[in-house]
Amino acid sequence: MGRYIVYGGKKLFGTVDIHGSKNAALPILCACIINSGINIIHNCPKITDVFNTCKILQMAGCTIKWENSTVIVDSSKAKFIEIGEDITSKMRSSIIFMGAFCGRFKKAVVSKPGGCKIGKRPLDIHIEALKNMGVVIDESNNCFVCDAKKLKSAEINLRFPSVGATENIMLVAAFADGKTVIKNAAVEPETMALAEFLNQIGVNTVCGDNVITICKKCDFCNAEYSIIPDRIEAGTFMAACACSGGEIFLKNADAHNMGSVIDAFDSMGSKIEFCGNGIYFKAPDSIIPQNIKTGIYPNFPTDMQPQIMAVLTLARGKSVVIESMFENRFNHAIEFNKMGANIEIDGKMAIIKGVKELYPKETMAFDLRGGAGLIMAALSCNGMSIINGSTYIKRGYENIEKSISGLGGIIKYEN
Repeated sequence: MGRYIVYGGKKLFGTVDIHGSKNAALPILCACIINSGINIIHNCPKITDVFNTCKILQMAGCTIKWENSTVIVDSSKAKFIEIGEDITSKMRSSIIFMGAFCGRFKKAVVSKPGGCKIGKRPLDIHIEALKNMGVVIDESNNCFVCDAKKLKSAEINLRFPSVGATENIMLVAAFADGKTVIKNAAVEPETMALAEFLNQIGVNTVCGDNVITICKKCDFCNAEYSIIPDRIEAGTFMAACACSGGEIFLKNADAHNMGSVIDAFDSMGSKIEFCGNGIYFKAPDSIIPQNIKTGIYPNFPTDMQPQIMAVLTLARGKSVVIESMFENRFNHAIEFNKMGANIEIDGKMAIIKGVKELYPKETMAFDLRGGAGLIMAALSCNGMSIINGSTYIKRGYENIEKSISGLGGIIKYEN
């Protein structure tokens, strides 16, 4: 397992390119198996989760070709495989293959997924939905064994707008006779991107008012699609600049998908301006405390909670962060406190009393976004910090060390 070494205390200046969205790329790559054809996916981030998704596609007989940030997927010779624990343990999004395989092959065997240690993240909503569509599921031996020979369309009212469950239903519905309707569906920008891609390959997908309707298409077609910019990566670099000081331009960032994050940084005293091809961000002279509660889109994203907490450790007063999505997403607070932060955890609430400065320490990342938050905190410190657990961070950020170095920060990755 590698680590990042950060020499903080330097303000950030310049332009940073925002890569394609991790959470959009993964289900879209998975959906490439649907049309038994050639799909050209532009702006795909080169991160561990994408590489592992491509590995599953290759194991299933797809041909994968990279051309810079473009992935060409030929699924014409795709075949059924069992997706084992050796790869599902590395990424939670592997569960999305269950819907695609049930549709294309009328069966799926997927080991229960791993990923970041941020809470229980139960899959019962996925299972209930697929069962409503006629899929018979056996959960023995730590895996899901699915029989979809009697697949059917359905009207499904999700008791919680789960992103993964919504995407699983969308993928399997591409093969179900009739019209499938998902009520209380997830409406994250990444889910809408999957809907756009499904339309491109010939699956009639209509979205509106938390309802998604999918109609089976008998004749699929090839597609060429560009992954949307990663709103979480853009927010992460805002946090980096807010912690260290300076001003940066987030090239390709899409402000339309970042309302709650932009509002939070604006309330902190940051200067933010929008351009046609990105966002200008200037760090606040003095960070104003905030009360933030994570929630489903368009509320403040849980994937930005650790990064915003890193900023609030330096605010001039008390802030409160409520984590409503995952019960174990405060592990990074312990590491922040090692650096001199003053954070108290009370259940799903973090009480953050701002300090004048943080101090360089050796810390450990326990999940993807918590690791990013530790890098943000280290950028504010005068001296050398070490962030272990780089495996998590590389799951979601493409060469984050190069991006920060390009802004004048001093950081290196050691394997």
